[in-house]
Amino acid sequence: MPVREYVSDLVGLGVTAGLTFTFYHFVKAGKEVVQHLKDVPELDIDVNLVERVRQEGGGAAMGAAAAAAAVAAEGCGCEPGLDACVKGTVKALGPAIQSLEYPDVTGVMRRYTIQEHLMSQVMGFWMNDRLTIDSTTTNVPFMLLRKGVGVQISEPKKLEDVDMTVVSEKFNATNNSLLDHLWGFMKGVRTTGTQQTEEMLVEGTAVMGIGRLVLRDEGLHLDPNQSIPYLLTTRNKKSVIENLETPLPYLRILAGLTACGVIFYAYRLVSRWVSKWKRDRQRREETRLLEEARAQWRRREGGSAETEGGDGGGGWDLPENMMCVVCMGPRDVLLLPCRHICVCGECALRLDPRACPVCRTHIDTIQPVFFS
Repeated sequence: MPVREYVSDLVGLGVTAGLTFTFYHFVKAGKEVVQHLKDVPELDIDVNLVERVRQEGGGAAMGAAAAAAAVAAEGCGCEPGLDACVKGTVKALGPAIQSLEYPDVTGVMRRYTIQEHLMSQVMGFWMNDRLTIDSTTTNVPFMLLRKGVGVQISEPKKLEDVDMTVVSEKFNATNNSLLDHLWGFMKGVRTTGTQQTEEMLVEGTAVMGIGRLVLRDEGLHLDPNQSIPYLLTTRNKKSVIENLETPLPYLRILAGLTACGVIFYAYRLVSRWVSKWKRDRQRREETRLLEEARAQWRRREGGSAETEGGDGGGGWDLPENMMCVVCMGPRDVLLLPCRHICVCGECALRLDPRACPVCRTHIDTIQPVFFS
């Protein structure tokens, strides 16, 4: 089977299969993360938390479930600990970061973003757009403090999401000249201004931290973990779970649509291969019947391969209405369903497309005939 005849179907099958696997993987991973997060307990930051983490993470009184969790943590490269959601207020471990616009506002993380506001022409309509020119994030070591007990955030740069407060926002409008307006109209893009935004995780903000609690020599730490998100948020646990579950139905729909594409292309490939196999089998059968009919005619007429001549009608003395319209040899087959007798067997088998040369009707069957 020539592969080039099936390239489009093979490409379609590969693309849809890859997309189906990708969407299925996203759905499965999302469900696992949501389920893990639902099982994660919400714990208060107090002196009892230290003892609980010590027991769960490898203390003398560690139970079988905790031991299994510790073994799994060692297998994934994590320190023994406890997955948990903890709530506390943000407190810097050293000098805090001061706001650029309001020095009396201090925090532990700051994101400073410069964006260019644009008007872009899309299909004849002008639409607002933003282009980020620069974005920098700085942070200092900090912890979540409650009841005199702190949980240090081990790796702030690995936090997947942090709910920050907009401390200052300044927009500088662009004074465009008439020439600038004309040039922007011709390009389809016009600059309207520049916006500078400063966001901070302010000290004293009550947040919930999600991650893996680990007890080290210097105290409790909140580390990232592969099974649950690593984030600081002002929302509650239920809101975080709902936010993670929101895209899953749409991913299931996309996975279902691409799976239908896999079925469609697989069906096309199989049906085309079966059709080609049937055509080849039919042509082999027609060739066999034609050879048998000619051999029978030779035996009956006493002819031979040499007396039949070849293409172009050599060796034959036939009227024009008995000659093959392609090679001028003798007409010896009936084309069905149109019932025309206009070609020889060899030409009938080589017709491409498989249509009658006289009426262009599709040929279903080639039937040998005899003239006596």
